[in-house]
Amino acid sequence: MTVGRHVIVKSYRDLYRQALRAVQYSSPARYTLKSHLRLAYRSNGADAFSSPKIENTLLFLKHAAEERGLEHRMLKNLLHVWWWQSQSSKQKKESTSANARARNVLGSSTFEHFNVTLKILNESMGTCLPERELDAQAFDELDQWKHSRFFDGL
Repeated sequence: MTVGRHVIVKSYRDLYRQALRAVQYSSPARYTLKSHLRLAYRSNGADAFSSPKIENTLLFLKHAAEERGLEHRMLKNLLHVWWWQSQSSKQKKESTSANARARNVLGSSTFEHFNVTLKILNESMGTCLPERELDAQAFDELDQWKHSRFFDGL
């Protein structure tokens, strides 16, 4: 069963709106969140987003916005790791020396445990938090999608 375009766009907007409330519109967190959410919606097909997963994720983000409890700390830590992933992948893109390439190989395995933990968290809670690491290829994909007609106005 395919999901309509308007349902996908509505779910994206609902998730983004609730996530902005959860991070209280803070500038580094909002941009990190936006890039991960966009990449998740652009790289996954419409079948990857089910209504119960989106509802559970909205509920998680709502609780993160309401009080500074466990959900808020989890979201805060997720955004910190995602931000550091993006910073390390930007450095990978710029590095050319042999030592820098060796550091990149070691650094690429740094976030593997985090990605596995996030995948297990999504499975156990029934949420759809973005799991993909923003590497240099992902940044290139974001550049390609900037002018996409499907996501104009998001």
